[in-house]
Amino acid sequence: MKTAGRSVGYFWAPAKSQLYAVLPRLVETGLATSRIVRQTPRPDKTLYRISAAGRDALHEWVNGPTPAEPSRNPLLLQLFFGDQGDPQALLDHVRERRRELEVLQAELTQIDEQAAARQNDFYPSLTRGYGHAYARALIRWARATEADLERQVSMWPAH
Repeated sequence: MKTAGRSVGYFWAPAKSQLYAVLPRLVETGLATSRIVRQTPRPDKTLYRISAAGRDALHEWVNGPTPAEPSRNPLLLQLFFGDQGDPQALLDHVRERRRELEVLQAELTQIDEQAAARQNDFYPSLTRGYGHAYARALIRWARATEADLERQVSMWPAH
């Protein structure tokens, strides 16, 4: 989980339960190896490493086609049905999402700065570029939506 958080976590954050369920299956299918590391007084831990077969499978997957991005967005669904709710609540949701995106943008900038000293950052930098573009676009959208919702809130009857 720490490795995922430091590498792909800003665009692909697996659930901890999902990760711990998949790792033993990767070992069973020969795509990874594992070894137990004894720790005292803490519980033993299992370390996993990709196998040669796993590298081959990863190579095949990287070179294969991928499905389109998922098209489910709960915030957009809430906005779509906004006339059934309170514009102030929707405004709060959009503001929170914008703040999350601003945090993402700052984290990506920090990763960029740390990566400047590393070699072999070309491909990870492409994903960060996507992340920056995504964050910038959605922050712009959120600000415009906030302005629209603020006008709606000012016209909303007080309860």
